[in-house]
Amino acid sequence: MSSSISTLTVSSWPALATGVLLIAAATVLSAVLSRPSLARFATIVPAADFLAAGLLRYGTGESRSIYASLVLLPVLWFSAMEGRRYVLYAVLGGAVAILVPFALGAGIDENPNELLRGLYSMIVFVLAAVIVNELAARARRRLSAARAEAAAASEELSRAAEIQRYLLPKEAAQLPGYETVGACIPSKAVGGDFFDWYEIDGGLGFTLGDVMGKGAGAGMIAATTRAVIRSARNSEDPATALSLTSDCLTTELSEAASFATLFHARLRAEDGRVLFSDAGHGLTLLIRADNSWERLASRELPVGLIPGTTWHSFEIHLNPEDMIVSFSDGVLDLYDGTLTAIDEIALLATTATSATDIVDAVQKLAAETNNPDDVTILAVRRTARSPQSSESSQLADRHSMR
Repeated sequence: MSSSISTLTVSSWPALATGVLLIAAATVLSAVLSRPSLARFATIVPAADFLAAGLLRYGTGESRSIYASLVLLPVLWFSAMEGRRYVLYAVLGGAVAILVPFALGAGIDENPNELLRGLYSMIVFVLAAVIVNELAARARRRLSAARAEAAAASEELSRAAEIQRYLLPKEAAQLPGYETVGACIPSKAVGGDFFDWYEIDGGLGFTLGDVMGKGAGAGMIAATTRAVIRSARNSEDPATALSLTSDCLTTELSEAASFATLFHARLRAEDGRVLFSDAGHGLTLLIRADNSWERLASRELPVGLIPGTTWHSFEIHLNPEDMIVSFSDGVLDLYDGTLTAIDEIALLATTATSATDIVDAVQKLAAETNNPDDVTILAVRRTARSPQSSESSQLADRHSMR
């Protein structure tokens, strides 16, 4: 612009060229100093800009120069840094940019108002530096507070996730003749899915639940649901546990616009009889020893959807090598997300030689996928030898030893 527009004056080509080269060098240097290990040297860049601005002013007519406003850029750079001393650095840099033309030989006689203009510019630079420094300090304080809040929230979520993991069964149920295996992989730190098993008189109670939603809210509802179902462990009818859960949570769930689907069962170990109730879950498979299977579809509503809902219990039998596999809808998302994925899960279950195999296979799929939903699976399998046959075998062994 200075060389092509006639109204713009070039008073010193060497000074103009030197200023351009200095700015180019500072630009390259800024890219180099952007590395974290060299960040402490970054102030070299605005310092060079102050000197370059002074050269450009001198090379383009000083008071008539269009480059005087460039001084504001390194002033803002310095003053935005943390610490009041950078206000002083910004002011000193601005003074350098104003005084460079005089140091290079510019005369006051030609423009007696130049010093007054420089003084006025310095006042503007000082005000700008003080204001920007204060605004930057406030922004840093707000950012620090936001980071502290985020760190506290993250710590709380981590603690909630840790507690949720503690609530899941740590070991297989101590029930001779049966395998119990489960896994829960939340899509976030805290999930709304859970599985559970616990010993009851003469057998095992086990549950898989899926609360609508994800995150801490769903996790709190899941933990409460688990606790309420466990409180009904002495009831023979699994539907009682669902009704008790509904009584405790319907109001809270309706206010939260949420609900929970549940599969809850009670296993009698001596003969493999299973009484179960299903509250809108419908993702449970009965795998037979001959590799045939059936889906235990749900005909009843989830908990918390409609107040006053009742549930019923149904009976099935686990013969040796039969298995119950219950899972959340997040497992469907490992495939195409539709109910046709049940066939794929059934194929995994029928080819599995143990309850551990099917759970491990689902965990492997989940590890290879970016899961949009919590992935939870529970498998209960009756082994080939029942508890009674094991006792009979032990008695026979003792008799033969005698």
